[in-house]
Amino acid sequence: MKIKIFCIILALLLTVPAVFCGCADKTGTGKTTDTEAAKTTAAGDVTTGPEETEVQDDLPEANFKGYTYRILGQGGAGWTASDILRPESFTEDGLNDAKLKRYINIEERFGVTIETYLSETVYATVQGGILSNDFSFDLINMDTMNTSNAALAKLLLNLKDLTYVNLSKPYYDQNYIHDMSFAGKLFSVVTDITTMDMFVTWIMMYNKKMIERNDLESPYDLVQNDEWTLDKFSEMIKNVSVENGDGKWDDADTYGFGGHTGSVRNFFYASGLTICSKDDGTDIPFISLDDNSERLTIVSEKISDIVTKDNQTLMNGKIVEAFEEGRELFLAEITGYLGRFREMADDFGVVPYPKYNKDQKRYYTTNDPCIMVFSIPAFNYKQDQLDRSEMIFEALCCESYKTIRPAYYVDVLSGKQTRDVRDYEMLDLIKNSRVYDFGLFNDLGSLSQIFNTLASTKSPKVASLLKSGIKSGEKKLGKILEKYESIS
Repeated sequence: MKIKIFCIILALLLTVPAVFCGCADKTGTGKTTDTEAAKTTAAGDVTTGPEETEVQDDLPEANFKGYTYRILGQGGAGWTASDILRPESFTEDGLNDAKLKRYINIEERFGVTIETYLSETVYATVQGGILSNDFSFDLINMDTMNTSNAALAKLLLNLKDLTYVNLSKPYYDQNYIHDMSFAGKLFSVVTDITTMDMFVTWIMMYNKKMIERNDLESPYDLVQNDEWTLDKFSEMIKNVSVENGDGKWDDADTYGFGGHTGSVRNFFYASGLTICSKDDGTDIPFISLDDNSERLTIVSEKISDIVTKDNQTLMNGKIVEAFEEGRELFLAEITGYLGRFREMADDFGVVPYPKYNKDQKRYYTTNDPCIMVFSIPAFNYKQDQLDRSEMIFEALCCESYKTIRPAYYVDVLSGKQTRDVRDYEMLDLIKNSRVYDFGLFNDLGSLSQIFNTLASTKSPKVASLLKSGIKSGEKKLGKILEKYESIS
């Protein structure tokens, strides 16, 4: 009976907007910080709930007569594109079966066979295939660094030039399109074909039992009331830590917060800071940190206090184990860790990272830079070949939005990973609050590591870091932009 009631509630959530609309910026200011100049107005509206009507791809009917459509993904060590791989069979696992059904639906609709495979040397495979024009793959799924290099090497198509790819559709991440485009050019997208982008999105988890035991406010309510700020977070983690009696602070004690350098870095993004911002008049990114040095300094000092003062924080230790054992009030990690806590005794919840202050119009988060993005290879297409490539990609994105996306949320909310239906609203809010830093994803030398450096230092020296990094960062950015300008 409980499962049936839960499914009814989830079905309602999938057909109405989330209740946290007030938390997102509906004024069109997108990712821009509140202190930036008017010239850096940002992306379009950020939505926080599912579409109320069924989304269609608006493609014409077509039959491609048995063509084998191949999706090439990044393999090898570390994060991979394994999420794109075609399941071998139906298993009664909702997400697995949704992936397979998605491929079958497209195959039947267009008369094609879809094959998926990974390459451990993906960039070399992409480069060799395109330069030899061998048409050995139709779609590419690589990390942002490889994709940026491929775009600069003129190996990828400009998606904004294509006829059948409609980038205004909700199955494309609009924040990514805004942040990673350049002067009308866009060579990759984040779509619902894969859940990898959500898997590596930074979130904040909290222990509900510890919230009650310490007589603290509900983070859910703070988000809903637009009061979830960096100062509120700092206030909540004070006086929570408890040393276990052995006379030393270590992994065995209780803490207000658990994080590591990567997760702490996201506090900067959550505060509206990015290495690069976008001049929307020209659609060209520029380094904006120097313009926001005052906020950067303040945030750096606040973060330093959070991670170094009064044993509030377990940093870079067994933070996941401590949360799992009920010894951390808050844990900052990627969404992928939710599955780790299926057997956790204490109930927990999910919220976005806190804002800089109440004046900040919306919440922000980012992904780990290892996200896998999709691109179409720049083969020497005949028109019918290009039409086919575009149409199958567009159809895959739309079909995934309607099948993979809801299956992923059901998987997350079914009790396997999270336990409160309100977490759906939080995850959707987080998903639509992501920013994609052109400066980070294009590796602007030491400047691209500035948030990591500040997250791991006890004495943040913002001015000196900016001085040493901006000159070389601007030089490298200039070279990148020159290459983009040369792409016709």
